[in-house]
Amino acid sequence: MRRPAGFTLIEMLVVIVLIAVAAGLMATGIAQGLHASRERQAVREMVFALRQARSQAVLDNKPALLHFDLPGRWYGAPGQPRRSWPDTVQVRLVTARQLGSAVAFYPDGSSSGGHLLLTRGDRQWRIDIGWLTGDVRWMATP
Repeated sequence: MRRPAGFTLIEMLVVIVLIAVAAGLMATGIAQGLHASRERQAVREMVFALRQARSQAVLDNKPALLHFDLPGRWYGAPGQPRRSWPDTVQVRLVTARQLGSAVAFYPDGSSSGGHLLLTRGDRQWRIDIGWLTGDVRWMATP
């Protein structure tokens, strides 16, 4: 005797459960990707602000400072809006002691030098500021 063609209720429930599990895994992956994207964007914005301060010092022919408030999680140049970084990212600044938590750029293109270390979990980014040339470079560190 032949069985009628079609699916049983059990088979349909199994398919629905598999689709729900796949959708949940995909949502988690997308959320993690968005967090990583925000963190990389924060690094790029910090590099841009440093380069902009250097350019401003050269154009105005006077020193320019970029201040960092590490506990407050923001940075900015005088007279410009503050920028912040995600709460998940920890920032450490190493620069000239007399500047406190700031990086100085000078009219000849040089700077106070130093580096920023941004950390989130096992991910790290390092932004280097050359003292002689004022060049700003960043890289992800292993």
